[in-house]
Amino acid sequence: MIKKYLFLFISIFFLISCSKIEDDSYLEEATKKAEAKDPAYKIKDFIWKGLNEYYLWQPQVADLSDNRFDRSPAATNATNSTYVNYLKNFSSPRDLFNTLLYNTYDTYGDRFSFITDNYKELEDELQGSTLSTGMDFSIAQIQDLNNVIIGYVHYVIPNSDAEKQGVKRGDIFLKVDGQTLTISNYRQLLSNQKTSLTFSFYTIENGEFAFSANKTISQLPLQENPILIHKIISNREKKIGYLLYNSFLSKYDKQLNNVFGEFKANGITDLILDFRYNPGGSVQTAIYLASMVAGTDTQKIFVKQTPNPKMKNRWKSDYSFENNIAGVPINTLNLSKVYILTSNHTASASELIINGLKPYLTVVQIGDTTVGKNLASITIKDTKNPNNKWAMQPIVLRSENANGFGEYQTGIEPDFYIRERLSSLGTLGDEKEPLLAKAIEEITGIPPLSASTRSNRIRKPIIDFSLKEIDNSKSHTPYYNRMYIDNPSTK
Repeated sequence: MIKKYLFLFISIFFLISCSKIEDDSYLEEATKKAEAKDPAYKIKDFIWKGLNEYYLWQPQVADLSDNRFDRSPAATNATNSTYVNYLKNFSSPRDLFNTLLYNTYDTYGDRFSFITDNYKELEDELQGSTLSTGMDFSIAQIQDLNNVIIGYVHYVIPNSDAEKQGVKRGDIFLKVDGQTLTISNYRQLLSNQKTSLTFSFYTIENGEFAFSANKTISQLPLQENPILIHKIISNREKKIGYLLYNSFLSKYDKQLNNVFGEFKANGITDLILDFRYNPGGSVQTAIYLASMVAGTDTQKIFVKQTPNPKMKNRWKSDYSFENNIAGVPINTLNLSKVYILTSNHTASASELIINGLKPYLTVVQIGDTTVGKNLASITIKDTKNPNNKWAMQPIVLRSENANGFGEYQTGIEPDFYIRERLSSLGTLGDEKEPLLAKAIEEITGIPPLSASTRSNRIRKPIIDFSLKEIDNSKSHTPYYNRMYIDNPSTK
């Protein structure tokens, strides 16, 4: 009797195994036929399936519906001719990706998801490694001069060729490789992958541009340390920690913790975080930084993340403050107030800090209104197909603080509005620099030096034109305005 049932079990197992082999064989053959019609079929299939599974707005995009092709997503493959023909209809993987994004005519559409055909470059750039001259700059129109296009430098990355060539904050350039910047050519000129670019620098004298120098600056793979400046400012009885932090890169988490160790060891009484050039980055790094500021109580929620309904029961939704980084205790200041400097470049993980800290301490924001990005993304690459170098960075989560507030799509407005002006940029980290000076004034109650006295200390006084910023050097990098989850936690 036992032998009879054993034989029956083996027979059933054999039939199931044979059926699976036949199914796999049939799918493999169908996939080959699909690729014969559309060489990019596998890449497009990867894109549709990834967005159908993870994309925050999957329920709102009709072409990502589970029933879009009259069968379940599990059967959405090369055996489904309707699905294959749909993908074939798109001229390229990028065309398909862009068509599947959630776009509306209001401010709540998807402004941030993107795709790349080289995931290795994406991974490097998300950790701050890019081909760069070392200049962080803005492109602006001077409206008082018939919308002349200029570039002006925010800061220079240490050890870059720009630093070696003597480029400094506030320097102005009007030409690249001999061509005058215009609204139609500046992107092409500045995104050129050549080994070097020649910038024509100018000063402004008596309301007119005066040529200063041509500088040929090498473009090299450059790893930018986001901790540009950290120092302690002593003012009367106050000891103020100042940190100029330019992106949330997990590679530098321990170094960031060491900076707070220095602040703590020196007994700082107040903290100024300078995020004016920080476009965002890792959510995990933001959690670490928030813990360094506010405390390491792991029972307190720092951010709530909401995914699409499919992922709701698969991903962790509440992220608390943390007390260690890979086993190393976090150096926390346990502050009740923090001062944060912002600009219209400040985005995503920087805004997460501002919004996430507000339920627990007083946040005094000085500068300009931020970008308005309460959304997080993940990197999706095709691990099953090594020949597929494409990767997506789609929005997958919406963020709120512990009080349930996350409606800042139009930006977070400052308590004290101060927009950087080309005529008075000052030196970053200098106590007379306008934004930092205002923060120090709020901390100490002592007004800064008068504008007339302060102007003598500014490196290059110029006439103040009406500038309309139209772009900046970080806007075409993968980490620009990105808030990403390194490894989404499961419940």
